[in-house]
Amino acid sequence: MSRTPDPSLAVLPLRFSSRPAAVIAFLRTLGLAPSLTAGDDSFGDLHAGAGRVLVHGAASTATGAAHGDTDLCLVVPDALAAAKQLEAEGLEVAVWDESYGKQGVITGPVGEAIGLNEDQEDPYGYQEHDPAGADPRLSVVAVLTSEDFARDAAFFARLGFVPQGPADDGWQALRGPGRSGIIGLHAPGPDSRRTRPGDGTFGPSLQVRLGFQTSEDLTQLAARLRSAGYDAQVRDPHGARAVHLTDPDGSHVEIHAAVQG
Repeated sequence: MSRTPDPSLAVLPLRFSSRPAAVIAFLRTLGLAPSLTAGDDSFGDLHAGAGRVLVHGAASTATGAAHGDTDLCLVVPDALAAAKQLEAEGLEVAVWDESYGKQGVITGPVGEAIGLNEDQEDPYGYQEHDPAGADPRLSVVAVLTSEDFARDAAFFARLGFVPQGPADDGWQALRGPGRSGIIGLHAPGPDSRRTRPGDGTFGPSLQVRLGFQTSEDLTQLAARLRSAGYDAQVRDPHGARAVHLTDPDGSHVEIHAAVQG
């Protein structure tokens, strides 16, 4: 099947989990809808209204990732078209063939590895689903630790992610076009980690924390999540009202009100 080249990149945080089925169930409760899953739910590609999340069993990966690691990946319909455009912007990109399609790496602002995934035309034994039921109010936010907002914002602007609203002392949201989702720059904290070791072929893999924005009423969202068995609470620390909860992997998740404009 022919594909019309489209170099637009969408956020695709890749979570490695020892409980992938539970993580997929959590994301579906939140409002994401799958496009691909494994029969035993050891793998899932899930769509939000903007952005996507990839869940992979930690036991079956050869990347060296551990349970709870979340790599920053981006997904495109055509990896070669995206690589050509990004290389024209002066970025370093590698693309190669895998049995399920093309895969790649974009070199980050200080040599880190950012995964580049291509939409699979061949499901490669996975179960295909229609993700049209994804909640249009929900956007994926890949929260990246940054000690230099200006450097990282300039880099991601070359990938199409531009500031959404004003920056504050510790946060800057970068939104991609259309349904691309958001990369959120967050000041380093005591438990933050920007990278994990790579395999030596490329630089260390950029790490992100899963987050979300939604236009759903936060009080109603928290109640909906609690009714599904998740201990979700609305908190307002430092004026940043959000739903806070722990996902099935034990990672903290924040869901903020969508920013307009």
